[in-house]
Amino acid sequence: MDYGSLPQWVTALIAASAGGIAIWSIRSQREIARKRASFDVFLKTETDEKMVTAYDSFHTGIVEMKTAKSIEEFCTSQLTRPHYLAIRKYLNVHELVAVGISEKVLDHDVCYAYWGDALMNGYADAMPVLDYVRNRPKNKYTYSDLENLNADWVERKKKASG
Repeated sequence: MDYGSLPQWVTALIAASAGGIAIWSIRSQREIARKRASFDVFLKTETDEKMVTAYDSFHTGIVEMKTAKSIEEFCTSQLTRPHYLAIRKYLNVHELVAVGISEKVLDHDVCYAYWGDALMNGYADAMPVLDYVRNRPKNKYTYSDLENLNADWVERKKKASG
């Protein structure tokens, strides 16, 4: 059986090495792009006036939700519905981050380091609204990426705590 000559093997080794370097380079560039995208998202959330207002409105909505007689009344009453919608608007931002992480557009570690507590606290605070939304017809999977990410980050935080 002929296995070829040394120059053929050297050429094959060089080609394989070049392929490995190319794959490593592409992965490295993707990782940098995910980190950059994560940074850009959070820079936008901190500097955009509408996002700052949405954050404040979310917390005002949470306070109003806690004083409501029932979650259904809070979510449907004309008086409190703007607060309900403010909560939903900010939950949508959390869901967008969760989808970005799930689809590998955003970097998981950068997002956790910067957004972890905000997401986990917001998720816990808004749980009654999340439950209400999911219990409506055809909404079972609403905020499912957010739910999965929150569970992952809660577990990660528990492991880090000891």
